[in-house]
Amino acid sequence: MRKYDYFNPMIVVVAILAFLVMGYIGSFNYRFEDPLDMEVILTVVFACIIFTAGFLLTERKVNFKVSEINYLSEKLLLTLTMLALILQALNLVYLGGIPLFDSALKASATTNIWRVAYPLFLITINFLLAKYYNRKYLVLILLGALVFGLNGYRTSVLGILGSSFITLYYLDKISKKFGIAFIAIIIIGLMGVGYIASQSIAGQHWTLNPLELIFYRAAFTLEVFERILSLAGTTNGKILAMIFSSGSPRTFIGNYVLTDNVCLTSTLFGPVMLDFGYIGLTVQMFFMGAFLGLMNKIKKGVGVGIYSFILTHTIIWIETGPTDIMIWFLYLIGIIYILIIFKQK
Repeated sequence: MRKYDYFNPMIVVVAILAFLVMGYIGSFNYRFEDPLDMEVILTVVFACIIFTAGFLLTERKVNFKVSEINYLSEKLLLTLTMLALILQALNLVYLGGIPLFDSALKASATTNIWRVAYPLFLITINFLLAKYYNRKYLVLILLGALVFGLNGYRTSVLGILGSSFITLYYLDKISKKFGIAFIAIIIIGLMGVGYIASQSIAGQHWTLNPLELIFYRAAFTLEVFERILSLAGTTNGKILAMIFSSGSPRTFIGNYVLTDNVCLTSTLFGPVMLDFGYIGLTVQMFFMGAFLGLMNKIKKGVGVGIYSFILTHTIIWIETGPTDIMIWFLYLIGIIYILIIFKQK
């Protein structure tokens, strides 16, 4: 029996504070003449406290049995996983090159094909591991990280490797040596994709090494959030509406905050602060804490996979911000899972 659950929802708070520290260090070395504003630090700490409150609400004992959900066969899941890989390969053919090495291609790499292929692979590989674990499926994880990593986005690599690692952790398939090797692959993959993609941006000449680039990105993203604080509550829900309709929320944030037509990451807190201020931030963080806490309590079978990919992408949102309808779809899967489990009560 595991003495401590290292991937309980409080790891989100740990990741947020680690990101804040990296950004603070980066603000001295790579971006600012002055360190991060105290309001940024206090707002991030406030968000962590609210998230923790939501999580603690779910810490009461669950008083009903969680039954396995047996709707999906191994053959079906394996077929869908392979289909997702094929779709992403076709996406690369459609683009006419590899976005990782071409910034122009990267700008248009998230096609409708990719929007189907990535979540399909993410969901099915975790379901496959959670319900029908087989060592041979580890090859599919690495293949998926490679194929989707060619799109040039670190988030895809972290989404696949991170969620798979968490699923394997809950299956007790992570030995000490395997865990070290897997974490090393995640770190190398993230740093490699981020560095190669930065070097392929036309008109920009980066002198930072892969490690320095991580601190720089954290500092820059927190700088964007710092500028958002003075604009809190001024977009009146426009970003939220764009997420669930059309348009590019990150480009809108770039235009609105920096008055420049750029696609910006603005932290987990930026979009909701722009839309609804501190009230919106409070609601969002409390919901996430309570939702992940409940998912962690009732996960079983495919529920392990659902919890894993939702937790992983929530951590990814710490930098990028919750502006992807595709990832909110993963939350919807979690809500459906909760409703099914409560119906069995």
